Amino acid sequence: MSMITVRDLRKAFGSDSVLEGVTFSVEKGETVAVIGPSGAGKSTMLRCLINLESADSGEIRIEDQPLLDNGKYPDEKARRKICSKMGMVFQNFNLFPHLTVLQNLVLPPVNAKKYTRPQAEEKACALLKKVGLEGKEQSRPSELSGGQKQRVAIARALMMEPDVLLFDEPTSALDPQLTGEVLAVIRELAREHMTMIVVTHEMGFAREAADKVLFMGDHVIIEEGTPEEIFYHPKDPRITEFVSKIL
Repeated sequence: MSMITVRDLRKAFGSDSVLEGVTFSVEKGETVAVIGPSGAGKSTMLRCLINLESADSGEIRIEDQPLLDNGKYPDEKARRKICSKMGMVFQNFNLFPHLTVLQNLVLPPVNAKKYTRPQAEEKACALLKKVGLEGKEQSRPSELSGGQKQRVAIARALMMEPDVLLFDEPTSALDPQLTGEVLAVIRELAREHMTMIVVTHEMGFAREAADKVLFMGDHVIIEEGTPEEIFYHPKDPRITEFVSKIL
């Protein structure tokens, strides 16, 4: 059973078509990198997967549960239940600035999963250690570097124990040194076989850490394959041109 199945996904904003028949699947434990030029629809596709945007037509199944079936959505309760299997990490962190790091992590599971506060705090401290931020529990986001903020955001997503993690260009707002800190955490999750979709412009990461690469362009997935196939033996000349400019 695929963790995620997407078929003929379509989305337009008014007369501006953004997704024009996107089809792919993600297996349990896979790290899937999504690459391609800006404006190809990569972020919109992710947002449709977790119901932050409503698609116009197509099919989305999460662990074989239909989030979108022939263009129709289930009721709001069913949507929330299906999407609770996924977590998302955004490019701009989306941390609460008035809360401490610990409070940012504790709030979601206490509110949504009915954790007790001591249970949530114990889990939060363990995850902060995992992402290399032990000792930052009482810091505010304003006291952290961009890389530290993004690692907090990853830990916060993991607090909800998702089956799938979605990353929307998690390093695009960071300088090269801080980018390395964040990618190291994502690589470790890949080694642990966390199921992930990572929209990224970091070609080195896609080449080295992904099990599968999707190349998006012109609002569709032009080609998918292993990193070896996409980076060294692509079938479509648009991929060769794109990769040569980046690498």
